[in-house]
Amino acid sequence: MKDKIILKLNEKSHNCKELIKALHIKSEKEKAKFYSALDKLKYEGLIKQDENGYYKRIKFNKNPLKGYIEITKVGNGIVLDNKSEQKKYLVKSENLNGALNGDKVIIRPVRRSTNGFIEAKVEKIIERVSNKAIFEYDGNDFIPYNIYGNIKIICPKENLKGLVSGSLVLVELKNKLEATFEDKNIFKGEVKQIVGHKDDPDIDEKAIGARHGFFVDFPEEVMEELKHIPDKVSEEEIKGRVDLRDETIFTIDGSNTKDMDDAISINTDKQGNFILKVHIADVNYYVKENSALDLEARRRGTSAYLADSVLPMLPHQLSNGICSLNENEDRLTKTVEMLINPKGEVIDYKIYNSVIRSRKKMTYENVQLILDDKSIPEGYEDFELDLICMDLLSNILSEKRDERGNIDFASRDLTITKENGVTKFEEKKQTSSERLIENFMVLANEVVTKHYAMKNLPFVYRVHEDPHSDRLVDVLNLLQGQKLVGKEVSYLLSKIKKGTFTSKDINNFLSKYKNSDLYELISVAILATMSKARYSNENAGHYGLALDYYTHFTSPIRRYPDLIVHRLIDKYNNNLDLNQLENIERSLPEICEQSSYMEREADEAEKETGELMMVHFALDHIGQSYRGKITAFNSDSMTVKLDNNVKGIVQNNLNPKLKRKKQYHIGQTVYAVIKEVSVPHRVIYFGLESKEKKQRKKLIKK
Repeated sequence: MKDKIILKLNEKSHNCKELIKALHIKSEKEKAKFYSALDKLKYEGLIKQDENGYYKRIKFNKNPLKGYIEITKVGNGIVLDNKSEQKKYLVKSENLNGALNGDKVIIRPVRRSTNGFIEAKVEKIIERVSNKAIFEYDGNDFIPYNIYGNIKIICPKENLKGLVSGSLVLVELKNKLEATFEDKNIFKGEVKQIVGHKDDPDIDEKAIGARHGFFVDFPEEVMEELKHIPDKVSEEEIKGRVDLRDETIFTIDGSNTKDMDDAISINTDKQGNFILKVHIADVNYYVKENSALDLEARRRGTSAYLADSVLPMLPHQLSNGICSLNENEDRLTKTVEMLINPKGEVIDYKIYNSVIRSRKKMTYENVQLILDDKSIPEGYEDFELDLICMDLLSNILSEKRDERGNIDFASRDLTITKENGVTKFEEKKQTSSERLIENFMVLANEVVTKHYAMKNLPFVYRVHEDPHSDRLVDVLNLLQGQKLVGKEVSYLLSKIKKGTFTSKDINNFLSKYKNSDLYELISVAILATMSKARYSNENAGHYGLALDYYTHFTSPIRRYPDLIVHRLIDKYNNNLDLNQLENIERSLPEICEQSSYMEREADEAEKETGELMMVHFALDHIGQSYRGKITAFNSDSMTVKLDNNVKGIVQNNLNPKLKRKKQYHIGQTVYAVIKEVSVPHRVIYFGLESKEKKQRKKLIKK
């Protein structure tokens, strides 16, 4: 049927009615075959339909084109070219020719694939977006450790100093292909850092951090500056600040948190309004502009949290010491004091420099006991009323956020714990104590942003643009086609088509599946269509939070943009001239771009560390079978998430049945066997058990 359709479309364009007539299709069975063949031809990129409903052939174009390459888990590359009629190109690992994930490349199509992709090969690397990779030195050569493709590098002799066989090194690769020898693509490289030895404890975690620009150690000039920073607040430093040390102020954080940059306090007035104060560590007081500390913090952009370790933006002497709002220690802060009415509206506010003394280092777990069970942990007796009052205000703010359309996506974060040698991967579920802190921080961020936006001063904004409606429609149609969502999707699709949909519509749609087993799958699929939040010197609002004004002000210990916002506040408290304002305005775009980039790097490093922990789990369970769900189909594999939250892939070549995708669908329960593991690439390979074996299986591990 596919061949017959192609022959007719080679002659001229036809709509469905004309094709059915030309092919003499009469029975319902033949029509079903016809429509199925038509869908496959569209999926494979062999035909397309115009706006009038006419189908025409797409001619295979072998001309080279430019695009950015994404390397899949199994080592193949995907290139999307939005200007081309055929938008998806598959580059097999042997045809990467030295390209790394994210590189801008020139590719040349070589043949049409049967899975909707066109096979291609990389002809040239135009720009290395991420030019650093980990290599193992074997005493003679550098062997790729966590990248795919036949790459060989040549380094200057001075780069070999300090290296021994088994050293893992961070190498910066050049764009230019120097030569090809014995199927190896040879590039010049420069060793930037010795990460450690391949047999060192936690070496893979260190390699992940290094590749994304995060290291445990700080440069010598940074450590030298630390010697001149005090570890106590002096009376001289307090002058000119609002003294809040007699107020009931405390922190609420995770039980293992050591870098506490926010504290809170609450009161009420006679009119029933809340007086909420959010106190944030005054990091800018200690990290002077353009100092070695400042420049290193700017380079890192953020702290990276890798499993059970932290690669901090600032050295521990600051992040855990004088900048951390430690219990019973005087600390310099910036306070946002807000008067909030019972409807959750801020009716007045102040922003000022202060000094505080936290009365208590609280944990989310203990606060939750008070809010849920009304039991008072030891040491919390004096704070019960404050916490109950805060919880009341937090609930009001939560309702207000829901009303305006704040999107409540399912959390994709996992808590990884080891108990008695068993690693557990448990989904993080936000508690009301965590939501309380989030609500207060979001409100403080909004108040600060709006204050300076109204003054029309250069500023750093946290922006989140509207989602791409075409991508959202494609995902919703896919979910509908897979029968994962019901008829309520039609209302959302109609609003998108009219261009009248808002974040509230998406949130309302997601809320219908909150109690469904498919909620996470649906939520993650829709989240993937959203723009990535970023930093900008131009305000564009925050779509996900449904806010017109937003920034990051509340975490200057671990985020550089927050530190910059504090610095801008200090500058604007002085009377700046026009030249100084212009200098600030010129500096902000580069700071925002670097911070956004490093945020993405930190996110990727954290994600990869989680995958690494899963891989180590799988190493101890080779050959064991688990129940799971299919969460995605890819160009060369499908992703399966086990009931214990461990993720892996099923390759096409390992499972020929996978090619017949009608047997499988997203959300389907399958039974996967752990076949093999690649530690450097953090990949778990599954095999699928046969239907008969699944039926015989009586006990499925969880």
